[in-house]
Amino acid sequence: MKKWFYGIILIICICVGGFCAYQAWLIYNEDNEVELQTDKIKKECVVKKDENGEQILSPDWNTLKAINPDIVGWIYVPDCAISYPVVQGTNNSYYLDHTIYKGYNYMGTAFLDCNTNRDFSDDNNIIYGHSVQGGGMFTLLKNFSSKSFFDSHPDFYLLTPAQNYKCNVFCYSKSDNESTFYVKDFGDERQETLNKLKNESFYCNEDVDTDSSMVTLSTCDLDYGLHSNRRLLLSGFLEEYDETIIVHSWFEDGSTATFPLHYRLYCIYCLYCFYFLYLDIVLIRSTQLLPYGVSLCLPVALL
Repeated sequence: MKKWFYGIILIICICVGGFCAYQAWLIYNEDNEVELQTDKIKKECVVKKDENGEQILSPDWNTLKAINPDIVGWIYVPDCAISYPVVQGTNNSYYLDHTIYKGYNYMGTAFLDCNTNRDFSDDNNIIYGHSVQGGGMFTLLKNFSSKSFFDSHPDFYLLTPAQNYKCNVFCYSKSDNESTFYVKDFGDERQETLNKLKNESFYCNEDVDTDSSMVTLSTCDLDYGLHSNRRLLLSGFLEEYDETIIVHSWFEDGSTATFPLHYRLYCIYCLYCFYFLYLDIVLIRSTQLLPYGVSLCLPVALL
């Protein structure tokens, strides 16, 4: 009778442990869907090798447009794991939670403000992207919070069907969603607006030529929580760029999808708990050498 009872308990433990692992897997898939899709697109029609074997960005725009006609460019920020297609929708809400393939995902897609021109010819062309706890999208814009990183990364890149651009970094700011960085048309107050941007900046490079159009990357500041109005903003002025754009890091070219450490620990912890639960029931209770529940102290202590 006891053997049957212990066998049933074991089956229950395995089922519950399997369910927990499955839930962790679902979370992993949702968190990494955007990265996996981007990796696939990169390999098929964006990242190529030149004659020297270097990984370069050379988008096949016809293929990208076939995937999604809303694609207007590709943004690449070295050493920030930011290398994504940029879309423009009819509003600024759809791509907050839809992928490049238009499926629902809370990670969304990097998108150009719907109230600016698709050719990035406005005074300030704002590209929005999420920051998330598990990493990905624009999360690592926070790297520019370091003065040494800001100084050693004077540019990022915007590729479009008509022209590639080097974006000469002008300002990095920690601000809110009502700041001057969200002004798209400078009008007759261009210099006054630029001065305001300098005043609102965390860091600023005043040696940059400010006569061209500007691109601003905008993301949430996770230091204030996911739902605050605080933002990280990186702005750069466009300069036509006809040279080869080399991908500096394997991480930004290869798979960016990861199985975050906290999910792996979650799975291991669940399995560990159910192992000790079974140990508690089958071994300790059957021998009555120790009080009930003692074997669960170890996995609980790991919390």
